[in-house]
Amino acid sequence: MPQAQVTGALSLLAKRPQSIIENQIYRRQRSLELINALPKELHDDKKNETNHKTYVVIVFSEKAKLQQCQDVEKVIQQFHVLTTLEVLSKTEKYLYLSATTDNLLRFADESELIKKTVTGSMQKFNYHSVEDFLLSGMTVNDIVRYCEAPVLIKDAIKPSLLSYIRNGVIEDLFPLHDYEYLEKFSFNWRRRSLPIEEIRNYFGSSISLYFGFTLFYTKALVFPSLFGLVQYYYSFNLSLVSSFYVIWTTIFLELWKRKCAGYSYRWGTIEMTSLDKPRTAYKGELKPDPITGKLTLQYPMRYTYLQMYCISYPVVFLCVTAAAYFALYQFQIEAEVLNDFGEESWLLYVPCIVQSVLISIFSWAYEKLATFLTELENHRTRSQYDRHRVNKLMIFEIVNNFFSLFYIAFVLHELKQLKYQLMMQLLIFQLVCIAQEVGIPLLAVVKQKFAKFMQKEIDEAIKHQVSDLARYEQCFFESGLDKYQSTYEDYLQMCIQFGYVVLFAAVAPFAALGALINNIFAMHIDLFKLCNIFKRPFARRTKNIGAWQSAFELLSVMAILSNCGILYLQPNIKNFFVNLFPNTSDLSFVLFEHLLLGLKFVIHKAIHERPRWVRIALLKADYESSQAYKNIKKLKAQVKID
Repeated sequence: MPQAQVTGALSLLAKRPQSIIENQIYRRQRSLELINALPKELHDDKKNETNHKTYVVIVFSEKAKLQQCQDVEKVIQQFHVLTTLEVLSKTEKYLYLSATTDNLLRFADESELIKKTVTGSMQKFNYHSVEDFLLSGMTVNDIVRYCEAPVLIKDAIKPSLLSYIRNGVIEDLFPLHDYEYLEKFSFNWRRRSLPIEEIRNYFGSSISLYFGFTLFYTKALVFPSLFGLVQYYYSFNLSLVSSFYVIWTTIFLELWKRKCAGYSYRWGTIEMTSLDKPRTAYKGELKPDPITGKLTLQYPMRYTYLQMYCISYPVVFLCVTAAAYFALYQFQIEAEVLNDFGEESWLLYVPCIVQSVLISIFSWAYEKLATFLTELENHRTRSQYDRHRVNKLMIFEIVNNFFSLFYIAFVLHELKQLKYQLMMQLLIFQLVCIAQEVGIPLLAVVKQKFAKFMQKEIDEAIKHQVSDLARYEQCFFESGLDKYQSTYEDYLQMCIQFGYVVLFAAVAPFAALGALINNIFAMHIDLFKLCNIFKRPFARRTKNIGAWQSAFELLSVMAILSNCGILYLQPNIKNFFVNLFPNTSDLSFVLFEHLLLGLKFVIHKAIHERPRWVRIALLKADYESSQAYKNIKKLKAQVKID
């Protein structure tokens, strides 16, 4: 290999930012340049030499001693995971983890991953029948997906490393990004939709379901957006508006269930249950599992219920009461401003703006409190944890965001003020979301520009100690990126936005259009952040959007009540029913509201939550399993006879 080529390749590594905070865009550019600068022969030789991709990196803390690092390496090697330990300095100690394809397949068998078989059905992966899972055009290396390999390694080794994590020896554990795969997510003006399947292959089913739901919801918003425009110009009867939104919300949510069932079947998560693996943070005593007989962590449910009903929900009630008080206090301030400065004063806008800002602040603070309370309850699985956290959050968010709107509509009976208050709150809510979505990427770009001026050479001693300079550079930069927590806040934003769109649709025809425009940009920004701003998260398996589905359905039912109430407040409508039913005019509201609830129920029953092809595929898988069991029994019987 020519010396000039080696010098050219290493010169790209001769510059590095002074701080770990430099964003991933700059790091990706430099790492790709490094790979391209190496001659093809050297790149191929290096590839053949290792032949194993680095999936996970363990970063040791500054206080970790060399012996402790070596002990961790020995523990991991017991699981036949390939390791490379590099202790470069007191502050830089990395352990790179990889695995052979054969070992990954063994992990997949132990984890009971669901894979598609050559017969077309979805079955639990069996290491001893690999050929049954080799579809047309696949190799053995393709069975374990991009998102699954890091998780399989982490699930195998992490229980044995908990003591090192609690003692602060291990500072972080994360999977490395795959730069070549990330190119599939680069922004493309010609792309009309998000690559959901590619997102699933890389980030896992939990994150891909969020993007799938966002895409489906955004497309569904086209219909109320067009309806809102027509409603504004032609002033539709509010009974027609209420009926439209009942039909739209119900069909949207029922069709999403079908779409979600298709996703979860193809991704092998449709039959997940509450008996799945416990959360990492779950606490308990090791006892024999009543089903499998294996030693598992168990915690008495009575303590969880005691925490929920004696501590968590009383605290939630106090927070809800405080949020309602602050919402009502706004009207007292508005009345004082009106008396002091008159109706034409611009100061009348101030209480509404302050209230909208306080809503965002209270939401942020309560989210932290809800997470803390749910942690204390010690739920076993991630799905149970998410469900109880969302339940707490939705109780508060409905009061925090919409209590003042209900007060204006049904206590003050001021529909003009309702429209103004709703649009102001929605506008500020969208601005806060945009600030969060756009602010982080813009900050990353600024840091990237700054990084080009703040550079220094890599120490020559480090160059000789590391076995793979490109991998070291990647690990160094990604270890300084922020950790992606979950899709929790993203779903919350969508849920609150959905409430603003449907709860008072009768007086806010443009709310759906504003949500549509916001979501078109938001989902691309979310994908950009995941690929460029955060560490790559470990994939998490899930079969649906969990408690958020119930939250959206709750808002759709509340929308029927609120829009029927607004309809009944119209003077012409109310006078019509008073003349028609002099003694039971209020009963007409109840009848119309129940009629719409009945329509929602009929649509719900008419649309099955699983497509027919999914139901047939599940029945086929059950049939194949029962036939295989019968064949095994028959074979055992023949062996005994022989």
